[in-house]
This record gives sequence, structure tokens and C-alpha cells, in this order.
Amino acid sequence: MIDLHLHLDGSINIIGCIYLAEKYDIELGDDFPNNMFVPADCPSLEEYLTRFELPLKLMQNKVSLHLLTKTLVLQLYQLGYIYTEIRFAPQLHTNDGLTQHEVVQAVLNGLEEGLKECPDFEVNLILCCMRHGSMEANKETIEVANQFKGTRVVAVDLAGAERLHPSSYYKEVFDLAKQYGLNITIHAGEATGNDEIMMALDNGAKRIGHGVHLSLDKDTIERVKKENICFEFCPTSNLQTKSLKTYNDVPLRQFMDNGIPVTINADNMTVSNTTAIIEMANMVETFNLSKEEVYGLLLNSINYAFTSDEVKEKLKEKLANRIDEFYENLKK
Repeated sequence: MIDLHLHLDGSINIIGCIYLAEKYDIELGDDFPNNMFVPADCPSLEEYLTRFELPLKLMQNKVSLHLLTKTLVLQLYQLGYIYTEIRFAPQLHTNDGLTQHEVVQAVLNGLEEGLKECPDFEVNLILCCMRHGSMEANKETIEVANQFKGTRVVAVDLAGAERLHPSSYYKEVFDLAKQYGLNITIHAGEATGNDEIMMALDNGAKRIGHGVHLSLDKDTIERVKKENICFEFCPTSNLQTKSLKTYNDVPLRQFMDNGIPVTINADNMTVSNTTAIIEMANMVETFNLSKEEVYGLLLNSINYAFTSDEVKEKLKEKLANRIDEFYENLKK
């Protein structure tokens, strides 16, 4: 499996949380671990985002960041993943004195240590700016991404409550990212509509996180196809945030029929209690996807991954060798 849209703080291991809480005397709360999961009656994206409060408390030092990243890498490998891009916002991990640079280095160290135990597995990192973050903090994230350019840090992102903080506010931030030649993906069109997606494209995004409210009119379709934009669908989290009502509302068929590249991703493995494998299985069941269609979706994930052409060719070979078995498992 491949996942291009996976948040570190939304995917941390419950056992790791218990260990770190004991080590650093952090209160997990009487409702733990339920306070890590999205409730069935979650009313909105804003409420969904409150589920990150406890994970972030546990991720404010180098040891915790290293351990939780390594653990996630091992978990993904055990699940049979061949490529993943893990994203996180360095500025959210500086409450106890770490710099954004130190945060990224700690995550990178945990990633590399995990990969030593995972032969033939590729994982890269995306650094998120935050919609509620200050201009200074977001520009620092871009600077840090540039400092780590050439490592496993491969792109920058913008995450958070888009209804409250439109992409137009961040032109200056992403002008800097474009100046440095950084890859850009932006959360857009999840809680709002087409205008937010268009602003994300204006800001240089080559992939759109979610984007399920894209207006499939002639001009919009023409633009996203001309600019070769790929969309990172995360179906279950869209249902949980009330962006969509049911899996049938995921505009997968509409995008595919219009030739718009789509990928299927988990978003948050712990918070949403899912994996990219479960998400793909849900899409197979809902839309009766054929093996060829699943193969095409996974090829999109490879073709639009922020990695080298050499890695992409290796991933395509692995996918071709595994697709029959993978598809059969999806239908079980």
C-alpha cells in the first residue's frame, strides 16, 4: 500500500503514548484512549482537530518525536506498505523549547532508525504550515524545509481549519516556498468549496489534500488537468468531519471519469481508526472498483509522490508484482 497523506500526530501508537506519559508524567485523561479517537457524533472539522491535543502534549521533546516516528514506520512496514509520506507541523512541537529545526531533525532521526529495520521501504516527510499559525512561524517552517532540502524532507503543506483561515492569507508564505523550489501540497476543499482549492493552486500547490468539494465545471476541470493536479482523498476522515455524509458521497467516480488524478489515503490512523488499506477497501466496496482501477489509483500515488524517478520505477515494479494479491485481500 501507499499513503501520501498521513499525519504523524494523528497516527501515533497508543502503547507509545502510555510509555511516554509515564516517562514524562503527562496526564492522559480519564477518557484515555477514547480521547484519541474521533467520536461518532463529531460535528465538524474544528471539533475533529481537538483530538490532536493529547498527542501534541506527548510530542514536545526529541525522545518522544524519535520514538513515535520510528514506531509508526515499523507499523506501516508490518502492514505491507511500500511507500509513505508522513506529514507534521514542526511549530506545534516547540512548546517546551525545541526549535523547529530540532523538531524536524528528531523526527528524521526516528524515521531513519526505523527504516534500518524495514528493508525495501521508502518513507519521506512533509512539513506543515498551520492556518492558525503566525506568519513568522509559518515562514520559519518554509526556511527549515529548505534547510533540509535533499534529505527525506520532500515538501511543505498548509493544514488546519480552512473555514477560519483561508489560503489567501498565506500567499507570502508560499511565495517563499516557490522561491526555494519546494514541492507544495495544501489542504483545501475539505470544509469549504472550490474557491479555497483555486487559492491553493494560486499558491503553488501541485497536490490538494482532500479537495472533495472541487466544482466539476468545465473551467475548473480544464485548470486542474492543465496544471496536472493530484487530489489526496481521505474518505473516512471526511465523513467524521461532516464534510461528506456517506462513502457514496466521495466524488471518486466523478474525478476518475473526468481524468483527474486521485489517491486514497488514511489522513490519521489513530484519530480516525483507519489505514490506507481500509480506506481503499471501503472504496472498492462502495464503488465496485476493479483490479485495474485500484491499480490505477495506486499508480497515481506513485506518479505524484514527492520522490525521485528512480524510486518511482522501483515502486511500480513492486506494485505490478503485488497487485493481484493486494486486490484479492481488499475484497475479503
